Amino acid sequence: MSESFTVVYRTAGVSDGFPFWGAVHLTWLGVLAVLCAALCVLARRGSEKTKKAVFFTLTALLLLDEAAKHVFLFAIGEQAPDYLPLHLCSIGLFVCLWYALRPNPWAGELLFAVSLPGALIALAFPGWADLPASSFLAWHSFTFHILLALIPIFLLASGELKPNAKRLWFCALFLLVTAIPIWFVDRRFGTNFYFLTYPGRGNPLGWFEKLFGNPGYQIGLPILAGAFWLAEYGILALLRRAGRAKSERRDAQRAQRAERAERAERISGSEK
Repeated sequence: MSESFTVVYRTAGVSDGFPFWGAVHLTWLGVLAVLCAALCVLARRGSEKTKKAVFFTLTALLLLDEAAKHVFLFAIGEQAPDYLPLHLCSIGLFVCLWYALRPNPWAGELLFAVSLPGALIALAFPGWADLPASSFLAWHSFTFHILLALIPIFLLASGELKPNAKRLWFCALFLLVTAIPIWFVDRRFGTNFYFLTYPGRGNPLGWFEKLFGNPGYQIGLPILAGAFWLAEYGILALLRRAGRAKSERRDAQRAQRAERAERAERISGSEK
């Protein structure tokens, strides 16, 4: 086992990490793109039994990924409050379990509006970039967030997940209610769950810190959430509109073919 494999945040050196948008980062994003394309095809063509099996497999892998992290940390004696599953994306694990145990539109909305953008932002601006690319925690962080992004994407592509902006109030309330106890946990243990202590490395919250300092950067949390939701639901609305237009054209073409066939049949009958 290489020494870099067991490096954690506490023991990471200044030069141990990998750059944003470098070869390592782009390779993992490529893995996400390939898996996303494959799962979307499977979601469109697979049977209902296959779709359920894929969803439960992805959820089980997500749970095992998180469990493996804690087993690893215990084995090397590096347990710490920072590794508790209270980060915003870690909460997504519990939402996935909620949806797996009892599929419902509220959990589905959280998967689409909170877990999906959270996972994609984390993958775009990996907060674990200070770790060696070959470390267990770096691999865990990439695989965990990839799985967390793939689950709502798969459900969306299969047609099971039907986001509705009218349920966004629930997502906002969920974030607010869960942020209150998280804030006290952060104050007690010096952690940074929900980014309520500092912005983190390289993510868009850093822009707000430059303008408003700390804790002023926190104004960026609702602003960024609103911007991402506007983009998400806007793109979804455009895709749905394009789908309806395509369906209407297809129906019109069918009607025209049926009309031509009927007309041809009438002409053929009159000639007889």
